Amino acid sequence: MKILGWLMGLGGCLLTAGAQAGEKPNIVFILADDMGWPDLSCYGNEYNETPVIDQLASEGIKFTDFYAATPVCSSTRSTIQSGQYSGRTGITDFIPGHWRPFEKLIVPKIDHHLKDGVKTPGDVLGGAGYATGYFGKWHLGRDAAHMPNKQGYQMTERELGKEFNKVHPRSKRGPKSIDFLTDAGIHFIEKNKDKPFFLTVSHYAVHIPLESREATVAKYKKKKKPAIGVNNPRYAGMTEDLDTSVGRILDKLKELGLDQNTVVVFASDNGGLRKIYTGVGEVVSSNAPLRDEKGTLY
Repeated sequence: MKILGWLMGLGGCLLTAGAQAGEKPNIVFILADDMGWPDLSCYGNEYNETPVIDQLASEGIKFTDFYAATPVCSSTRSTIQSGQYSGRTGITDFIPGHWRPFEKLIVPKIDHHLKDGVKTPGDVLGGAGYATGYFGKWHLGRDAAHMPNKQGYQMTERELGKEFNKVHPRSKRGPKSIDFLTDAGIHFIEKNKDKPFFLTVSHYAVHIPLESREATVAKYKKKKKPAIGVNNPRYAGMTEDLDTSVGRILDKLKELGLDQNTVVVFASDNGGLRKIYTGVGEVVSSNAPLRDEKGTLY
């Protein structure tokens, strides 16, 4: 499969030749949430299994020195959607912001939505004749005026329609909504297969709390754990479920004959989170040998 792909934000990127000269390549951007650089087997994880993304890495370009723009979700997403540093977007923390009565420093106030007038990739590519779709985590505004369908994306979860919702009811989104978001992305590809398209699938995985298919978790509970690493069965299961969903999108591109003219980007918004910010519960991941985790500049 000739897919131009980038694997980044974890430290990786994929690239193989795709589009012919003069053609407008389709673009598929898949964004994971809180995936640390060592979570994929192509970066050396000996417990988690991610064969689809590993194949992308082997066939394309894998970045090993790549840094997310900021260490938390909303601010990173503001840089992706604006092409600007988070200091300029006014979103330097996650929305609505972090406050603790015991903190030594006061966190600056932040904008609670992407600034009006910012041109997103959806705006720019839509203006260039692309069909644009965005499904999943946005985290750049809560009111109706600042959702992705008002920021250049022609199809979002709000525009899926009755036909899609009958087959894919929102009440059965699957663990961490991985299945639902993947179904929505595939639906968008099918609807726009005859024109250039830009699709973003912004996952809620692998963010805490952990959710995974029970069959996948059971597989890892039976698997022998390496001597090093955290090696959490449910976290590993969620990571593999996400990998499987990437495979479904790639399979659809191939089925429709679009794999020769599609750029695929897989990235994470920031480093991994070792445990929930309250400090309660188990450690589920690690960024070792890096010093710290999501939320810090280390």
